[in-house]
Amino acid sequence: MSAREPLKLTGRRCQCCGCGEYFNGERGFDRHRVGVYGVNRRCLTVPEMLALGWFCNPAGFWAVTRLDGAGRERIRPAQASPAPMPLRDALAPDSRKPAGAP
Repeated sequence: MSAREPLKLTGRRCQCCGCGEYFNGERGFDRHRVGVYGVNRRCLTVPEMLALGWFCNPAGFWAVTRLDGAGRERIRPAQASPAPMPLRDALAPDSRKPAGAP
């Protein structure tokens, strides 16, 4: 259990009520729980997380992967992605006809 000042949980950040550790997102939180539910489910220990390459960021939250510039670029929303198609254009032509129209 962590004996530190509570951190502010915003966005997707979360805290495990089992071990008290803070996670940068749900992915890391979910992955730190191992074993079979109701049988041997438990939290990874700090040494286990460190051995798996996890790190605690400067804000005090555990993160699964450290991204370099290229990694951040891969997950950033694409600037060149096509604009969402207006709903009327996304529908099949027949579905735009008023009810009862031929």
